[in-house]
Amino acid sequence: MSQVSAPVSTIVIASDIAGASAFGAAALEAFESILAAARGIGFLTQDPGRPNLTLTLSPDQDPGPALESLAKAAAGFDATANPLRLRNMVHFGVVFRTESPDGISYVGSAIRSTQSALRRAPPTGGFLATADFAAHAAKRGGLPFGLQPFAEGAAVEGMCQIVFGGAPMANAAAGSSGGVDAAFLDFVKRRLAEEIGPFANALVDRAARGITVPNQVLAALGREIENPAARKKFEDDLLRFVKSRA
Repeated sequence: MSQVSAPVSTIVIASDIAGASAFGAAALEAFESILAAARGIGFLTQDPGRPNLTLTLSPDQDPGPALESLAKAAAGFDATANPLRLRNMVHFGVVFRTESPDGISYVGSAIRSTQSALRRAPPTGGFLATADFAAHAAKRGGLPFGLQPFAEGAAVEGMCQIVFGGAPMANAAAGSSGGVDAAFLDFVKRRLAEEIGPFANALVDRAARGITVPNQVLAALGREIENPAARKKFEDDLLRFVKSRA
């Protein structure tokens, strides 16, 4: 008999090969190296016969080693499977934990949200993160990677890039402002208010909680603007403001 737990928040990772249908069986064969790396890391699911996976981590699991292991496998994949490009999306959200005689599994909105975000990701590959994961990572701190927005002109619905090999993310509780100070937040509030009106202040205050660098505020707020052209201009204005203070 299965037992479903109360909802818990955790990290979900989804991976696929951009444009895999054009490569047929070769894509599925190449993807086996990624599946091999993912097995044993968390709860793994795959659409039968398709080069994709969804990996749900345990709520108390340290995501750093899991992401580093997948990043190493992804780098090997990109180096040997050219022109195939692996896409990876990391999200933080709510799932339900189910225990049964067959083991532990997870279901819930975070899994669907991760898969949906991956489908919207550009085909260029790499490790991407949702704004929800960016906020969680900044609050947690100590993770072996950095986060940065897409280059100007290429922002995608509040997503940001995970960059391995740089300085680890600082914990928000450590007290480092990292550029998210009163002047920056005031500029963001004024600029966002031009797009969405008086709700901007509350949205900025909420987005800034537990975040230590401006890029993560940008990733969290860009999705609040529905019009793509307006969103793009908002993100570009914030990036220019940040660069002007560097």
